[in-house]
Amino acid sequence: MASGPRPVAPERGNVTGAASARDAVNQFMGAVKAEDLQALGAIWGTKNGPARDQMDVKILQERELIMLCYLKHDTYTVLGDAPSLNRDRVFAVEITYGKIRHTGQFAVGPASNGRYYVFSVNNFPEFQDVCGKK
Repeated sequence: MASGPRPVAPERGNVTGAASARDAVNQFMGAVKAEDLQALGAIWGTKNGPARDQMDVKILQERELIMLCYLKHDTYTVLGDAPSLNRDRVFAVEITYGKIRHTGQFAVGPASNGRYYVFSVNNFPEFQDVCGKK
């Protein structure tokens, strides 16, 4: 059974991003768990909105596949968050995959459309060798 919050389902239609920073982390991790590139492209982004609207589809998919590999998990737990610049937040997230457990940071913030996106994910070096392994 997964620890931490239950992933928040993405909203229907063409709405991207999440209503809150924490929901953005949960939707992002839900997309990774489901290996759903469409959902990942709708919740990963920048201050200008979703990544899928800002980059070539081939580059987008390559980057998403790398994230799916590096962030593959059985469970995750949001350990906490702290304010950052411009209404952004930094979340400490623990990911568990098999016997590997590691904590990293998710930078999340609002875009010009008022929705929240995961801007970056950092400090998960131990997950470099989990692609295709368990």
